[in-house]
Amino acid sequence: MITLVTTIFVALITAVIGPIAVSWARLKMDKKSKTNPMQEAIEFNSLVDEQLQILLEELECDRVWIAQFHNGGNFYPTGKSIQKFSMFYEKVSPDAPPIQHTFQNIPCSLFPQALSQIYKTGELAIPEYIEGSEMYGLEAVSRSYGTESFYMVGLYSLDNHLIGVMSVAFNNQHKLTKNEWIFIRQKIGVIGTLLSEYLYKNNIIKK
Repeated sequence: MITLVTTIFVALITAVIGPIAVSWARLKMDKKSKTNPMQEAIEFNSLVDEQLQILLEELECDRVWIAQFHNGGNFYPTGKSIQKFSMFYEKVSPDAPPIQHTFQNIPCSLFPQALSQIYKTGELAIPEYIEGSEMYGLEAVSRSYGTESFYMVGLYSLDNHLIGVMSVAFNNQHKLTKNEWIFIRQKIGVIGTLLSEYLYKNNIIKK
């Protein structure tokens, strides 16, 4: 459970050590990417995985995952890219089944309300599902995996483009506290920076 002391400590880590860690990771990847791109990818993925594990433990949630947007084929006959998302990272508690394999190459058009909310405000919160009142089109799919509380936050590139989302889910009804929101937003900053640096460096996102 997150306490005030923990929140202050995390804020200091994010403000001071976080940027140092990102710079260290960047230098390390720069040195090795020229000769060993596989090792670079493994080390980068490990950094993201560690951040998700911290979130899972500190929030005592049941699932935390990251999905990234990408192009997946083209519409006929216009040739316009089909916007999709895939779940690239996931950490779960012993009480939650993994779902990463299910959410691959999902058209963004399947969740228009939820993604519209993220695009407009950067955050989406469903502390509890009340039958007939959920407006994001997520209740059926969430509850099929045991989720009772669901939160989603946008991940942004260094130039403030939405490149993905991070979700936190609970198998019980859980309303995030102010300190928990602060913690999540701090972690989003660290993960977003790491992800953005990696994508830019490997020319996946054009500057």
